[in-house]
Amino acid sequence: MRVIINAVSARAGGGVAYLVKLLGLLPEIAPDMQFLAVVPDIDFLKGISEKNNLQIKVVSEASGDLFRRFYYENTGLIELCHSWKADLLFCVANIAPIVNPGIPVVLMVQNVAPLTPGVARMYWKFEPAFQSLRMLFLKWLSLASISRSSRVIALSEATSSLLRRHNPRVHSEVLYHGISDEFNPMASRPERSGNTPYFIYVSNLYVYKGLEYIVDALADDPELPRVLIVGKPYDAGYVSWVRQRAESAGVADRIEFMDGVPRQHLPGWYAHAIAMVYTSWCENCPNILLESMACGCPVVAMNTGPMPEICGQTGFFAEPFSGKSLAKAMRSALNAESHVRRDAVARAAEFSWEKAMQRHRQIFLQFVK
Repeated sequence: MRVIINAVSARAGGGVAYLVKLLGLLPEIAPDMQFLAVVPDIDFLKGISEKNNLQIKVVSEASGDLFRRFYYENTGLIELCHSWKADLLFCVANIAPIVNPGIPVVLMVQNVAPLTPGVARMYWKFEPAFQSLRMLFLKWLSLASISRSSRVIALSEATSSLLRRHNPRVHSEVLYHGISDEFNPMASRPERSGNTPYFIYVSNLYVYKGLEYIVDALADDPELPRVLIVGKPYDAGYVSWVRQRAESAGVADRIEFMDGVPRQHLPGWYAHAIAMVYTSWCENCPNILLESMACGCPVVAMNTGPMPEICGQTGFFAEPFSGKSLAKAMRSALNAESHVRRDAVARAAEFSWEKAMQRHRQIFLQFVK
């Protein structure tokens, strides 16, 4: 079986981490298949090596621009499906060609932001107009791709339910992400963290990440320790508003925006935090939750989307969109007994990349002639 992996839309965050694992493990778990991965020209992927059953094609002309990628996926990618004599096209991030490639298409929905009510409204409020228009275009592309695909993969039951709300005829296969061995509770504490207790938030900063509720929680409970915000500010207007909100609430000295932290340093930040405060209200299967728990760092999250599904009984949950409820959940995490950290490690161990890749293989085998 010959499978083309269309990954030209991979750019940052969990999508790239997933792609690295996919190209590293899937060829070994499915040695009876041949893979051709079409990837963007980004540094993160340059360390991936080809294998006997894996070829890699870098498509620089489709890198970095949504509309150029759209053009490539409906011209060059279609031609590649024919010339390589592919049996299956696997699109890893929401978008499949509008032009029929003449073979079955398996689509993974990674980004639920275009499909989540309220996200577009946040973009209209805080970001330039083109951001909102881009999100609307992504919504149209995602829904069109879902309806045209032979199989749809969701990364959580919550996402599967969201897809059915948009298209009741869609039956999606559920497949969870995994966790890498480097995330463990034995990592040493980073010097930069100092000697005082801290909560941590880890994720790139977009309008749906709920950072304003962290501000409100700290204002509601002045005794809560500081919160370190680790993530690159992709939505600058929103982040600027959150900073102003922190200043107005008098809690700016208890929130530190740290920008990005190298991936290899994250385990230490997780392992020595009180908890990871994850206020996002628009997620699919965030790797951050698994990384945190694997390091013995419990999760404080909004009780929405896949967060309770992934964290299970080890999480501390707040009512969505409530800073006061978040403050109570953070206080509960601060006062939690030590077994909670062990329980978090055990919960994370239930997820593995090997399981995820075996599930990929099972889905692909449905199309063997």
